Amino acid sequence: MEIKMPENRDLQERIKQLEEEIRTLKQKSIERRQIEEQLYQVQKMEALASLSGGLAHDFNNILHCILGYTEMALMGKSKDSPDYDTFQQIKLMINKGSELARQFLAFGRKIPLQFKPIDLNLVIRELINLLRRTIPKMIEIELKLTENPKIINADAGQCEQVLMNLSINAENAMGKNGKLTFKTENVVLNSDHPQALLNPSSLEYLLLTVSDTGHGMSPQTIDHIYEPFFTTKEEGTGLGLSIVYSIVKDHGGFIESESNVGKGTAFRIYFPVLKSGVELKRNMAPKKTDKSLYGNESILIVDDEEAVLKISEEMLTRNGYTVITAKNGEEGIIRYSESFPDLVLLDVGMPGIGGIKSLQEMMSVDSKAKVVIVSGYSEDGNIEEAKILGAKAFLQKPYHITELLNTVRGVLDQYYGNERRERVPLKPN
Repeated sequence: MEIKMPENRDLQERIKQLEEEIRTLKQKSIERRQIEEQLYQVQKMEALASLSGGLAHDFNNILHCILGYTEMALMGKSKDSPDYDTFQQIKLMINKGSELARQFLAFGRKIPLQFKPIDLNLVIRELINLLRRTIPKMIEIELKLTENPKIINADAGQCEQVLMNLSINAENAMGKNGKLTFKTENVVLNSDHPQALLNPSSLEYLLLTVSDTGHGMSPQTIDHIYEPFFTTKEEGTGLGLSIVYSIVKDHGGFIESESNVGKGTAFRIYFPVLKSGVELKRNMAPKKTDKSLYGNESILIVDDEEAVLKISEEMLTRNGYTVITAKNGEEGIIRYSESFPDLVLLDVGMPGIGGIKSLQEMMSVDSKAKVVIVSGYSEDGNIEEAKILGAKAFLQKPYHITELLNTVRGVLDQYYGNERRERVPLKPN
């Protein structure tokens, strides 16, 4: 007689439960590692933001001095001078260096965008000159730029960042050979386009298409490409396309992407165009003559960089102003209390008590103090706080001599007119 042993159903059920628990634990472990990696990336970017701010400030101080001496050298030269073009090239490189410093900050922190009417075709052509020297020679660069592009209101440096990030993304996809294409065209959205339904009042756009012949992406990958830290590469931050997305949104535009595995990828970026007449009004704005930039007022310059003090003093004294200098915030407060200058140029990035605290002290000594904030980089919090405290204007290094003189003359004329004010010095509290 054969005896059958009953199946241990409880044991089998328990084994299944344990297997499920193990799978769950493994999944949670993977998710925990992903979270830890994202946290590490965030902390790294925070460190980069802090480092970038300091580097940009110091870098722009150096550029500021080079630009100042270059422009003063050009003042004594005509366009026929043999070294005139050389000095102009130095100025061009300084401007590019300044844009590079702004791009440092774009990776780590939000910086104020400098919108102005631009021709995107010109931005693309300038960037192409750089790309031809940096990407593999076997990658062909093709331009299909419309002859009459609509003008857009944009930050040229941020547009360069978009183009550079998309180019790097394309190079990674293609390797050492392929075709990278930049195309611009004026478009009007159809009324049934999703974006037209969201914003029916804005249908005219300048369309930028950046396409490559790389390995392409799957639909699953396309769904995540704009997420911060998402990357298909072993190395890289996974921030390139998320920065592109953010910049495009900041410009009031939108972005579409299309990719086929084995065929390549295309990014279509839509920039809203300026209404006709905006650029004309901008160009017709009256400009001050050189003579109107001169003055005889007293100006206090407060900056911890001796080279910056020297070049700024020379810029102003050459144009008739009396200049007092101070190497830090503490000395600046003393100099202000002693002389009560008509205007102060105050660097906000100084060590010690810093620019904001110096501004507070000056305003407490004299509530009518006219202070222009100066910095090697623009940080939202400091600028907004300075405006609230009473700062009248902001200058970002490196600035041109005409920018300095226009700002100084503009503030003085706005608050004093043609007559110097009379006031009784106040004693510090």
